[in-house]
Amino acid sequence: MTASGTRTQILRQMETVSQRLDSPKLNSQQRMALLRRQAELGDLRDALAERARRAATPTR
Repeated sequence: MTASGTRTQILRQMETVSQRLDSPKLNSQQRMALLRRQAELGDLRDALAERARRAATPTR
């Protein structure tokens, strides 16, 4: 899978998690699980962006 495809999947998952967090029916355990998943996805997104920046930077 390409980096842009992976990034697209991560962004879609982040959107889904955000929508689920808006639900008033969540209990505290469900909310914490979603918040953890949101943080994991954010970390993945940031790691992909860092990898892309490093790949674009010429080495000496």
